Formats: sequence, C-alpha cells, structure tokens
Amino acid sequence: MIATSVDRTRYFAWKRFGFLLPLMLPALPAEAWWLAHRGWLSADAAPWLGVVMIFAVLPLLDLVVGSDTVNPADDESLALARDPYYRALLLLCVPAQLASLAFGAWAFVHWELSPLGQGGWILSVGSVTGSIAINVAHELIHKYSRVDQWAGGILLSSAAYPGFKIEHIRGHHVDIGTPKDNTTARFGQPLYAYLAVAFGTNYVKAWRFERKRLAALGLPAWHWRNELLWWYALTAVIAAACYALGGVAGVVFFVAQAIVGIGLLETVNYIEHYGLERKRLPDGRYEPVGVLHSWDSSSRLTNFYLFQLQRHADHHKYARRPYQILRHTREAPQLPAGYSAMILLALAPPLWFRVMNPRAEAARRRAG
Repeated sequence: MIATSVDRTRYFAWKRFGFLLPLMLPALPAEAWWLAHRGWLSADAAPWLGVVMIFAVLPLLDLVVGSDTVNPADDESLALARDPYYRALLLLCVPAQLASLAFGAWAFVHWELSPLGQGGWILSVGSVTGSIAINVAHELIHKYSRVDQWAGGILLSSAAYPGFKIEHIRGHHVDIGTPKDNTTARFGQPLYAYLAVAFGTNYVKAWRFERKRLAALGLPAWHWRNELLWWYALTAVIAAACYALGGVAGVVFFVAQAIVGIGLLETVNYIEHYGLERKRLPDGRYEPVGVLHSWDSSSRLTNFYLFQLQRHADHHKYARRPYQILRHTREAPQLPAGYSAMILLALAPPLWFRVMNPRAEAARRRAG
C-alpha cells in the first residue's frame, strides 16, 4: 500500500523509468549477433536469445518482482496523461522496430546459420515484432492524433497486419464477448482452433469494414481513400527493402517473422477474453461492455514491457485512455500469471483448460 505523497512520488518515478524497458526488446537481435561474434554464445544458441528472454527470463522475473495494483489518483492521472514523455516512448518504437527488422533480414542471409539457428532467429525477431510493432500499434491506433494513427499503421505494416488497425477498432471493441467477435475465445475452444479462425477471417473482416465505410461515402472499395491499400502498399515496400537486404531469403524471413508476430498477437487475444461473454438482453441487444468481460493481470514487469496491456478490463471500458494511466481493476477476472507465461500455457490446451476453465466458470457465475 502506497500512502504518503513521498512514497507515491517515488513510485511513479520508478514507473516512469520502467516504461523504458520495452525499448530493450528491439535491441535483442543485435545483442544476439554480437554475443555470437564475440564467441560467448554459439551460432545455434544466440539466435534464440529473444525467445529465451521473453518466454523464460521474463516469466521468472515476474515471480521475483511481483505485482503492481496501484492506481493513479485523479490529479496524478491528469499530470501523467499530459506528460509528452509517455507518448514519445511509443513513437520511438517505430524507428526501433524498423531497424530491428532490417537488421534481422540482413543477418538472416549473411549470418551463417544452421536450420536450428534460422528457426530461432525467426522466432526471436517475430517475438519482438509481436511485442513492439503490434502491441505498440495497438496503443497508437486508439488515439485521435493523425501522427499516432500513422505511426500505428507503419508498425502494423511492418508486421504485414495492417487490417488489425480497422478490425480491432470497428469489430472487436464493438462486438467483444458476443458471437460476432471471433477475437473472443469461446469457453473450451483450443488455441489452435481459435488461431485458424483468426488467421482465416480477420483480414477479410478488415476489408469488409473498409468497403462498408467507403460505400457509405458513395465510393468503390478499390479507391485511393481505402486506407488498407496504402498500408498494404507500405508492407510491400518493407518486403522490397528486405529483398534488397537479402534477396528472396530476406523476403522469406520477413513473411515468417510476421507470421510469428501475428500468431503472438492472436494468442494474446485468445488469453484476454477466454470464456467471457456478454449477456443478451430481452430486446436482442447485448449488455454494455464491463470489467467482467476481460482478463486482467497485475504482473509488474510484463506490464512494463507491454505498456500495461494487461490492464485490459480498463482498456475496454475506456479505450482511448493512455497506457500510463490504465487502472488495475480488482473486480475483473484475474489471470494466474503474466502474458508471457500464459502464452506458454495456452500452447498446451489440456494444461490451459485445467488451469483456466475453473477460473472462467467462476467468472461466468459472477457475471450471472
């Protein structure tokens, strides 16, 4: 419990510093290459550094560092929301992600890697893409600023997933917890069945939403005002840059790491709403979105690395609330661990069901 003004000042100062940690992630590929060329790690082991750090070291450190359930007071929230520092961190992720991706494509071709090393390299760089490009873009596309919207689009284009910019806002945030939303995982649905649906429909849904918007303006889908055309053109430019850096292998790397990044995003989506539903009202509409329709996690370190994405119930209640003032929601269903650990659990459906089904059943009973 943080009570005194001095304690709270120190707490938010440390938290300000903690949000620098995500900027370490895009440096992981370069660090892996450096460690290998210094002879400190083998060419088979070094490419796996990103995977090890994100999915082994981070969950263990979460256990050590513990949780963070402190929420800013109203006056603190106002000051934090106005502080340009927090927005600058998000925008810095754009050049950091592009540099990491460019280096990844170059190293994939010019670093003599075995198939084991190549697999680790794709998974590591793809994990950075999922953590930085897509996660930061998620924060940015919820903002009104045109600069933030463009930055979010650039990041999503680097992951070959710009449709998320449209489907997430116009689809998921509207239909969360209903049968219309394929991003809400059903109770008892295995991760792999969920991913098959997500990969198969989200691109199409984004196009339909944009086509509907343009039709309301009296314009055809294939019009220059279709923003998807611009963002996918940027994806093609990034793929061409990877070709310039490494030929066909560079493009293969770009596509493969994007699949990993998208897979991580959709796995997180699976975790965030698993088994939670909105009740249908007598008039046919669904109850308003509430704190019982998203899973929260208070793991401190992962919340730093993901810009507090794990305070997800508050995000769905106030979608445009900046990450630095998102609230821990005590009433929301609570995950037993941070996202990194939960992703690993979700990869093993029997273990996932054993851990999460009782919690989901309890949350559903609470929701009535």
